[in-house]
Amino acid sequence: MKDEKKEYLAHKQMYQSTVKRNKKIGLANMFVLATGLALKYLGRPDVGEHFIWLGIIILLYTFGSNMLAKKEMQKHQPK
Repeated sequence: MKDEKKEYLAHKQMYQSTVKRNKKIGLANMFVLATGLALKYLGRPDVGEHFIWLGIIILLYTFGSNMLAKKEMQKHQPK
């Protein structure tokens, strides 16, 4: 049982590092989305739309990454 707990703690640590990394990516993503909206508002919708789509793609990546990490951690949870 001790080995199971060590394995669980290792997966929990990986999950926490993934969530921490994704929070930093999320902050950068807010900047990308804000830039896209500002460019669209300032009369450059051709460039602004690209930033908005990039922000949506980054948002989907971080959401998927968090969900996969959580699922992996729950799979190794001790019983």
